[in-house]
Amino acid sequence: MAAGRYDITIEQGATFTLPISYKDSNDAVIDLSSGYSARMKIKESAGGTVIASTESADSPKNTLSIALAASGDNITVSMSATNTAALDFETAIYDLELVAGSSVDRIIEGRVKLSREVTS
Repeated sequence: MAAGRYDITIEQGATFTLPISYKDSNDAVIDLSSGYSARMKIKESAGGTVIASTESADSPKNTLSIALAASGDNITVSMSATNTAALDFETAIYDLELVAGSSVDRIIEGRVKLSREVTS
């Protein structure tokens, strides 16, 4: 199945949370609580510089975290207010992949816009 497309805005200096309800073809929420992991990167462009990531190899840019659950919003992407305050870009791109064993599915992708903080 092709990745869904969803553009996001990150508010600089605020806690970022992206709740996702990932479902099967019967519109039932998939239990992701065991046997799955997820990874995500925000980059300037495809193949470009990493802005934020879940991957430890991208340290110190590994500022994103992903929680997986059995029901409801079974994927939650987040970044702390401290980490969003340190972001410095206008627009970027991202994708989120779900991993089960050797199977990797890109489930969502899109553009990222940074909404600049005025009050700090």
